[in-house]
Order: sequence, then C-alpha cells, then structure tokens
Amino acid sequence: MEFERIRFGLITDIHHDLMYKASDRLQAFIDESIKENVDFIVQLGDFCFPIPENEPFLGTWQQFHGPNYHVLGNHDMDICDKEIMMSFLGMKSNYYSFDCGDYHFVVLDANYFLVGDQYMDYAFSNYSKHGKSVGNMTNEQLEWLRKDLSQTDKHTILFSHQSLEETYVGSNVGIYNSDKLREILREANQAAGFHKVIACMNGHNHLDGVKVIDDIYFIHMNSISYHYLGAQFNTVRYSEEITAKHPILRQSVPYEEPLYAIITLEPGLLTIKGKETTYVGPDPLEIGHNNANAGHVVSAKISSRKLKF
Repeated sequence: MEFERIRFGLITDIHHDLMYKASDRLQAFIDESIKENVDFIVQLGDFCFPIPENEPFLGTWQQFHGPNYHVLGNHDMDICDKEIMMSFLGMKSNYYSFDCGDYHFVVLDANYFLVGDQYMDYAFSNYSKHGKSVGNMTNEQLEWLRKDLSQTDKHTILFSHQSLEETYVGSNVGIYNSDKLREILREANQAAGFHKVIACMNGHNHLDGVKVIDDIYFIHMNSISYHYLGAQFNTVRYSEEITAKHPILRQSVPYEEPLYAIITLEPGLLTIKGKETTYVGPDPLEIGHNNANAGHVVSAKISSRKLKF
C-alpha cells in the first residue's frame, strides 16, 4: 500500500487587532500557501475580533480556496462569546476532526476555566479574572476525543491553542487536566498497536520548541507576529503614531517578517519548513529580559525540523 504525502500551511497568534501590519502578515502567508499548493491551511487561534471592520481581514484568509481550519484562542473571546466568534469564522463546532489523505487531524478547545466542579466558557475576557483555573478541557470533550481516536486507523495530529502539556499554578504553559488528556492519547496508541497519535501542535505562548512526552511530539509554534515580554519592558520600536494605535508594541518584540510554517507528512516523517527573521528594535537580552519562557529560548523563528515517527 502506497501512502500519500500531504502538506499544509500553519500560522498562529496573529493578533490582528493588536499588532501592526497584521493584514500584511496574513497576506504573505496566504500567498505562500497558494504558491506551495498546500492541501489545507490552519490557524491556531488569537486571530481577530468578530467585528465588521475585520471582514476584509477574514477575506484575506479566504483567498485560499482549499480547505481551511480554525482553532479558538483565548483572545478571540476578548469582546464576545464563543458562539459569536465561531459564527464569524464559519466554525460549526469549537472542537472537531477531519481527514486529509492518510492522516487524521483533531481540533481541540481548551478555552475553559473551572469554578468549583463546573467548566465555564471563555467569554468577554472573563478568563483574565480566573488565572489559577484557566486552560481546561471539559469532560464531554475528552470523552469525545477518546471516541474519535478509537474510530480512526490513521496517524493523527492534534491542534490546540494552548499547549497540551501539564500545567501548574503560576505556569503559563499547558492545561490543567493534561493528565486526563494524555492518558487518552496513551490508551489510543496502545490500543492501536502502532504510533497513532504522533504530534500535538499549539500556539498561545509565542515560542519555538519541541518536547517529547509519552513518545508524542508536543510542538510549540511561534506567533506570526511577535513575542510579548511584559509591561516592565517598555521600549519604543515604531513612530509615536504607530505606537499610539498599537500600544502592545512597547511591551513586545515584534518580528520584522511574518513567521509561518509549511508542514509535510509522509510515511514516518513530519517535516516543518519554518522561517527565521529578526526583531524590530532591540532583542530581549538587550533590554534586560532573560530570553527564556517555559523551558524554551525566546526567538524570532519557527525552526525547520524533521521529526520521525
């Protein structure tokens, strides 16, 4: 049996409503995806607010006429609830799966916080008031995932906004019920008798890195736009006029060029064709930042990688 080779384009954390020249960044990604003739494109969240002014931005995304997939990010619900955001993006469900060639893909939603024993949707920035309980998946979603994985015999990749690594109080990486999720992944691989779930790909932390947990790749995909350093790192990088329109620029290191990836899947190999650029203005070390986050070096790149499975 001859297995297919498939390719897809991926971006994450463009933050259209916060970041300078986000439309140009998205256009560059769409142009590249069309040029590379990928099978589909996916964005891992923090895309834009669902307002009429952003219809042209969504229209740029839709210039790619092949299949395209959205993942909900926490900031996508800053001014709305999930239903409004999903309607804007044309999403029928906040978590779902699809096939492409010989591969299965699962989109997950970890945008829930826990109050007592109840999981609550992110909506209208409410997650910012529940810092110690954010980043969860509902029990219903986890059971759906268990069933979904049992019904495919294809190699599988999971997409999520937040990392599916385990988190802890004070951490900004991972989800709080990662133990339950990773148990489902282990069981799926054991029951299949082969390496079914090969990778989990996330955005959210604006990092470039890979960890291997339970023989599964957990891959941080860097933002197409920038890395946020914090309010204490206040640096002027653009003109006063531009900075006034995009205040987050003072607390961030924007990337000179957009970062995105073209990913190839073929028997036994996941290849990431990444990009590397420079920062606009001084880099994190130059302004006193330790240049690290969650065990990864802060960088203006998506590394090109060959990951065997």
